[in-house]
Amino acid sequence: MAILPSLLLPVFLLFSSPDPVPEGPGLHFIDVGQGSALLIRNREGEVVLVDSGPPSGAEAIQRALALHGVDRVALWIHSHHDADHIGGFARVVAGADRSWPSADDLVVEALWDRGLDKDDGPFPDSDALALYRTVAGDARVRAEPGWVFTAAGLRLEVLGHGLEPVAATAPENDRGLALCLELEGMRALLPGDLPAERLVELATDCAAVDLLWLSHHGALGGSSAALVDLVDPRVAVVGAGHDNGYCHPAPQSLALLSDRPLWILDGAGIGPDGGCPGLATDLGPAHALVGGDLWISPELRVFLGSPGAGFVASEPPP
Repeated sequence: MAILPSLLLPVFLLFSSPDPVPEGPGLHFIDVGQGSALLIRNREGEVVLVDSGPPSGAEAIQRALALHGVDRVALWIHSHHDADHIGGFARVVAGADRSWPSADDLVVEALWDRGLDKDDGPFPDSDALALYRTVAGDARVRAEPGWVFTAAGLRLEVLGHGLEPVAATAPENDRGLALCLELEGMRALLPGDLPAERLVELATDCAAVDLLWLSHHGALGGSSAALVDLVDPRVAVVGAGHDNGYCHPAPQSLALLSDRPLWILDGAGIGPDGGCPGLATDLGPAHALVGGDLWISPELRVFLGSPGAGFVASEPPP
């Protein structure tokens, strides 16, 4: 009888001794609930952040920064302006004293987003975006397709150079940034919440990849067979809020990656009492439920987050 990875992982964590942070460069996927946040660290300890989750996820990002001993971020990119991707920014920047500006504020050396000028609208009407505007101020800039950020062993490119921009009437998700990350020879596609049709256009300059961060928290419209065939990921990651009302991730998205290692930070259908169909029967043989943070090295070694205590090494899903 097969034992689901969702049952194995907590036992593994219980009897393992966590290390504060794995050595060297890597990707720290932060469990911020229903939203997205990623910390990227290069060989010299420089840090890039992608998205900042919802307002309720700010403390998870602060814990991650503290684990890495970080008080300065080289670049922070927000893929788009929805609250579940931009909501934690102001609280994280304010630091432990929750006051901004003050002496303990997080230093952000560069801040990119999809644009906040009049011509970049319309924008979501949210308190999270209003706070982002206030705290970001003149430090933020509109990232153009083709922009590249480099640091030791790290290259991050905004995809879409030479493509027609999305119409101003398109939904906020459709107008976001897609990023191609290269870290010590590993390549990853970081797509925000973009729909699969747009990603097939954008990802041509990034394929093939070692790691795919599923678009839109694994929602049905964020993945397609054409996209998976194009980027051909060796592993994939998806994160969503525990028993979120959107029922992310979609079983159809998981099925597209049924034969590849897929790490699910959290999502709907994991708990037995939620309103979404259970995920247990939709997990592929190489899929695993994490229930927390995740660290993946450029060699695709995986470490599972133990809340407040660091990480423990893991074997690939069975």
